[in-house]
Amino acid sequence: MLKFLKVALYPISLIYAVLLKVDRKFTIVRKLPKPVISVGNITCGGTGKTPIVIELLEFLAANKFKSTVLTRGYLRKNKIPMLLKNGASDVCAIASGDEPLLIARSVPNTIVIVGIDRYKNALVIGSKTNPDVYVLDDGFQHWKIKRNLDIVCVNVANPFGNDMLIPSGILREKPKSLKRADVVVITNCDMVSKDNLNKLEKKIFELSGKEAILTFYGDFKYKKVDLKTDFNIELLKKSKVYSLSAIGFAEGFKNSIEKSGITLEDSIILRDHGRYDNYKLNKLVSQKGTDAYFVVTAKDAVKLQNVDTKMKEKISVLTIKPQFIKGKERWEQTILKCLQSF
Repeated sequence: MLKFLKVALYPISLIYAVLLKVDRKFTIVRKLPKPVISVGNITCGGTGKTPIVIELLEFLAANKFKSTVLTRGYLRKNKIPMLLKNGASDVCAIASGDEPLLIARSVPNTIVIVGIDRYKNALVIGSKTNPDVYVLDDGFQHWKIKRNLDIVCVNVANPFGNDMLIPSGILREKPKSLKRADVVVITNCDMVSKDNLNKLEKKIFELSGKEAILTFYGDFKYKKVDLKTDFNIELLKKSKVYSLSAIGFAEGFKNSIEKSGITLEDSIILRDHGRYDNYKLNKLVSQKGTDAYFVVTAKDAVKLQNVDTKMKEKISVLTIKPQFIKGKERWEQTILKCLQSF
């Protein structure tokens, strides 16, 4: 059935490829008054882009660079541009989008501007924030803004899918587009064999002409839904625990939970960016039992601020940070060199 759908959707993939080329050819590229670092991918979600954005922002802050994030705000209901600052504690994920809100709360000293026209937002709103650098979230296919550095994330567990463009596959661009990347970060490197990792490294070097940065996820911490208070991990160790996620790569999240030492009864997977409500969560509790606990991602947690207090007590948030296997010094030097040469 899946094979039939891929074949049936192939003509649409061809149309998408043509539109992509037209869009790139005729879009006027504009330069912002400050350097721009883009973090993106060539597939539809699941590459660990947001944790890499947060890692980048924390590195910039540690080196005294004031950053402003330009992001679209995928699937948010509010279409008016938004300015998220000081942790955006009063902002709802429905209005801002889950990823922008997670970025704002993870790096409170960073300003996040949410809106479709990222160039206009940078000029009108960004000029008032006076940043040293703009970080363009999900910017690899955003031709409108000239970048000084392009960082692209590739998930080792599913780097290119079936090598077909959407909707027949997961590719937003063909793998050869990695030639445009300045830095390629391979994520989830602990989820495949060393041999398969080496093969992907070689493939990416052939495509991009650059050695990849290798990362996996670690530094596990369990927090309450507020993302600040520690969750009692002993409750999880002696209870029935289910993973609950609405992200692009749920298997990676499950892997992280198990690596942290928690045994899962099962995994509950919603569509990427899916929303939660009290009805849906209470239904899960009635199905799994009142003694069940649920572990969610930080991206899911920002959508759970308004659920019942009793329900929040049943939910733990696993927070993670990228850990470098190879290329950390090169990652840091490339970023600093980009900014120093501007």
